[in-house]
Amino acid sequence: MTQVLRLESLALHEVGVFDDVAIDFKPIESAERDAQKAEIHLFTGPNGCGKSTLLYALAEIFDVYHANGLIRRRFRGKDSSVDFKFAGQAGMYCAHHPELHGGAFSNRYGFYTQRYNDTSNGRFFGYAQGGKGEELALYKQTLQQFQPGNALWPHKFPFAVFAYSGQRTLRDTPLSAIQQIANSPFEAALSFDGSARPQVLLQWIANNRAQSALAKADGDSKAAQVFDQALSRITTLIHDICELDVEFRLERSPLAVTVRLNGETIHFDGLPDGLKSIISWVADLSLRLEAIPWQHERDVFSQPIILLLDEVDIHLHPKWQRRILPAIQTLLPNAQIFVSTHSPFVVGSVEDAWVYRLPEPGTCTSTSVEGEPSGAGKSYRLILEEVFGIEGEFDVETEALFTQFYRLRDSFLKAPHVKAELLATARSLAERSEEAALIIGHELRQVSRVTGQEVNLV
Repeated sequence: MTQVLRLESLALHEVGVFDDVAIDFKPIESAERDAQKAEIHLFTGPNGCGKSTLLYALAEIFDVYHANGLIRRRFRGKDSSVDFKFAGQAGMYCAHHPELHGGAFSNRYGFYTQRYNDTSNGRFFGYAQGGKGEELALYKQTLQQFQPGNALWPHKFPFAVFAYSGQRTLRDTPLSAIQQIANSPFEAALSFDGSARPQVLLQWIANNRAQSALAKADGDSKAAQVFDQALSRITTLIHDICELDVEFRLERSPLAVTVRLNGETIHFDGLPDGLKSIISWVADLSLRLEAIPWQHERDVFSQPIILLLDEVDIHLHPKWQRRILPAIQTLLPNAQIFVSTHSPFVVGSVEDAWVYRLPEPGTCTSTSVEGEPSGAGKSYRLILEEVFGIEGEFDVETEALFTQFYRLRDSFLKAPHVKAELLATARSLAERSEEAALIIGHELRQVSRVTGQEVNLV
């Protein structure tokens, strides 16, 4: 990962469940992979611990201000604030105007002087001037002024930021014609639930298929290959994650976009929810990347971006959960990606990443959350225990029976009169599964060896 315009730190004060919390986002450790894989940060923890709040706070740094923004709703009062560090420069936004310090504003990450203040909404946004700090000011300004389709647009983008949720938003929508897309690539780009746009996405696929067909009819195979490339990357990604052969098709009568899934034509409404989720945000991201005037010409998937993904594992089978981040990490080598997840399969799937385990609401005694190396190479049992705090290996009822069995075993070693109760519990466990029977059989053999009595299930 070679991106230099990256988020380095975030601190929240009286926002959502957080009284005070600070997180430093360190670069990935494996230097030899820097140019090959995205930098990934994983937020995990119980429901209500603030995973989504952190993503909303990060999105607001780059968003155009609106009074009902996602993070604004989580401000708890007039002292609520968010400090951040981006590209080596300090910045912050808060409910009310902060105090001056020596003619400038300051927070834990340094001083900043450039500022935006919307007094009608009582909201302040400030960031440092000079160096790469200017990129943030220019980015926020051009988001509002950008004119899609204007070939003479003077500003080129050195980076871009996008946010998606894992919701399955893709659905069949009617196409009246093949027409150019007038929507900005930054439209609702940081709204999470509204980022994936079904109508725009289907129009983009239709345009792509039509232009490719026209190029082939003209004998221009090179142009056809260019039009095919973006969809080809998406279908390759889907195959890597889902082991499904997917082809996007444009039907002529009636005009519609369909999918061939393992050779069978299916409308989008009929796709599995997990596949809808993946196509929704990955394809939308692709069309946005393609429409942006970038500062440096390179493969659009290699452009420097910051990507925020809320509950990336939702609707996905565990097999797909294990594969999605490694595939995305390779597809977007110059991205900095922030992900919220409940899945041990996601946490255990990716190397060269950082995991931030957020505590139960109201139990945090520290003002900082330290990132830990991701779980690649660890067993899921160890990840469940270390990252998710789950020590049990079976369902709740089976775990309760094991607890009862071990209590009776310890009692039997001291008082043999509980043998009947011990064996009754052992039989109940053995009937639940072959694995439980093997564990119980081993434990009873140990008891027989220690006590000299024959204790078995027969």
